[in-house]
Amino acid sequence: MNNLTRTSLVKRLVRTQAFSLLILLVAMILIFTALAALKGARFFTAKTFIGILQDIAVPGFLAIGAGCLIVSGNIDLSQATVGALSGIVIAIGISWWGLPWYVAVLIAMLFAAAIGLINAILINEIGMAPFIATMAMAAVIRALMQLLATDSGGALQSTVTFTDPALTTIGGYNIIGDIPMTIVIVVVAFIIYGIILKKTELGRSIYMIGGNRRAARLSGINSKGIIYFLYINCSVLGGISGLAYTARAKQGSLQALSGDQFTGLTAAILGGISFAGGSGGMGGAFLGLVVLKTFYKGMLIVGSSTYLTLVLSGTLLILALSLDVWSQRRQRKRLGI
Repeated sequence: MNNLTRTSLVKRLVRTQAFSLLILLVAMILIFTALAALKGARFFTAKTFIGILQDIAVPGFLAIGAGCLIVSGNIDLSQATVGALSGIVIAIGISWWGLPWYVAVLIAMLFAAAIGLINAILINEIGMAPFIATMAMAAVIRALMQLLATDSGGALQSTVTFTDPALTTIGGYNIIGDIPMTIVIVVVAFIIYGIILKKTELGRSIYMIGGNRRAARLSGINSKGIIYFLYINCSVLGGISGLAYTARAKQGSLQALSGDQFTGLTAAILGGISFAGGSGGMGGAFLGLVVLKTFYKGMLIVGSSTYLTLVLSGTLLILALSLDVWSQRRQRKRLGI
């Protein structure tokens, strides 16, 4: 490899979204290390980074589902509430209905798949905008959770605890030290979905739908069928995130995953998946999630208020969206569109 080729490769690497995220991550670690030291705390420790890995385990499934949908030019705002519903169904199934844990989990996943199917019908067949359809579905799910979590005496239970050694063992199982098995499963899932998006005909079809749905349809791609698959997939992954949360917490909660409502969306966009669709990948989404969770952990260690953290995380989403819009405009201008 000659010097010119090597220089060209370095330039292309520096211009990638992944490189920018790595620089941001390093800068964030340095800043939080300094701020924590001023507060008499420590950020740069093994415990901190293991905590970040633990925090990634549950929302990782949300980021995968959201990322695939956004690549296709779609969105799902009901995904986190599907996760909370799955957790409630699992906890109630075991604690109130006396079901084996695997039957309760199966019912929860069927609930999740049905919600994804309904979302796809609303968007594909009725023609509702994805934003409106899934936001309305989230409201319906919250009402359904309250209905399910009302006990025989008419009292609403915000949390439903359960005792099942098999499920809690799975949820609390650590591979090495305090590193949970779920993070390994999430990383493997990111790799599998990344390969599907980049190396298979289905993945290429998803990119084409996101880039130009009309052209995709004219080229013979079954756009409706793929959108059905993506919404069901997104909801089931939301259900799996609820399962991971519930198995580790040993309870279902009406507020489960409420803090991760936009985590998957933000991680995907921050990682370079264009909100307009047609570009990006799972590697970027994973890095985006790591950056987000590092930010949350850093804010917690330096003693920031929850409200300030929410304000800044919302600002981060706005900035990511703004950069995406600016990038799209610059690309269209360069192409003369």
